[in-house]
Amino acid sequence: MVQHRMAMCRIEKRHGLATHAVRRPFRIREALDGDNGKLIDLSLACPMQGDIGLCVDRSPDFFVLNRLEGDRWKLAVADRAGEVIGCIAVAERNVYVNGRPRRVAYVGDLKVHPAHRNHSVADALIRYAIEECERIGGPSVPLYCSVLAGNRAVEKRAPGIRDMPRFDRFATIDATAVSLLWRKAAPRWPDLTVKTATEADLEQMVALWGRVASARQLAPVHDAASLQRWIEQSPGLGWSSYRLAFDRSGRLLGCAGFWDQSSFKHMLVTQYSRRLAVFRSVYNVLAPLVGGASLPPAGGVMRYLTAVNVCVPPDRADVLHAILVAAYNEFRGQGYAFFTVGLDVTDPLCAALKGFVRQPTLVNAYITNPAGRYRGPALDDRRPLHFEIALV
Repeated sequence: MVQHRMAMCRIEKRHGLATHAVRRPFRIREALDGDNGKLIDLSLACPMQGDIGLCVDRSPDFFVLNRLEGDRWKLAVADRAGEVIGCIAVAERNVYVNGRPRRVAYVGDLKVHPAHRNHSVADALIRYAIEECERIGGPSVPLYCSVLAGNRAVEKRAPGIRDMPRFDRFATIDATAVSLLWRKAAPRWPDLTVKTATEADLEQMVALWGRVASARQLAPVHDAASLQRWIEQSPGLGWSSYRLAFDRSGRLLGCAGFWDQSSFKHMLVTQYSRRLAVFRSVYNVLAPLVGGASLPPAGGVMRYLTAVNVCVPPDRADVLHAILVAAYNEFRGQGYAFFTVGLDVTDPLCAALKGFVRQPTLVNAYITNPAGRYRGPALDDRRPLHFEIALV
């Protein structure tokens, strides 16, 4: 907690100095290992505002999340006289597009320090990312990104301003936070059992992934070696993080991981609105009585889990519901306030969330290409988008 309080102090000091910042030329360059501390500070200086203010502390290593983003990745910074005032990341991914593997580019981590926000810094970072995407797959490579719904500063760029590509919105993800409160009754499905995964389950997991992921847009392409490598090399994730649902014959019906990312990503509460401050006071009296975790004060850390590699056939919302209930009952009372599940709002699997106390957060997905506008295969709206909210 001392580390996080110090981080919050750095935010306040930086904002205090920032109002007197002198505009100087900046340059876009590839991020270096020595930029780690500056990038962590930049992330802390860019909170998400709402009824509850949140910011992401990427200490001790900002680059951990970028290493998980794709097969190849690059992070660039906007450098003004040695100060990192912005950043953007590009990752190459091998995913399914209309059922066929294809190389695409994902752009994320667009951040500009509040003291330096004008269109020139963001424009330069975006242009750098577009050029990198073209190097990955040429002028027609699909390039996609995600934007928190209501982020007007980014959304106003979608039509293509100042000779930039047009970004078309093609899906919306609901990143639902499921509050871990009172114990839930397990579903009465005698033919379905939920167990913790082991390495011995890899063969069935990758076979299920191949069947389910190929029917979803932009789901990663995995074989046994790549899935095993991803699970075992992701900090805080392991076989024991996954919950698997089997039928009576032992056939795998669905799976999902529940990832504690606190070794490299912390969610800090910067403020509560008056309404939410009153709610927090009441909630913190009642939560311990039902086994729930109290909400932290401003400056504190929100402990949570994130569902990852959700792999369930679209017509088996009952299977995903059983997995979620099993994880809910297991993790409540362990200090976690909630777990987050990210699903396309058109996904039939959203029915699995019925009956939970939850808070939705909408994230819009946009697509383009370096040539100016996405003109690739139509992204069939009957195939929901697969989006790993854990990698945002």
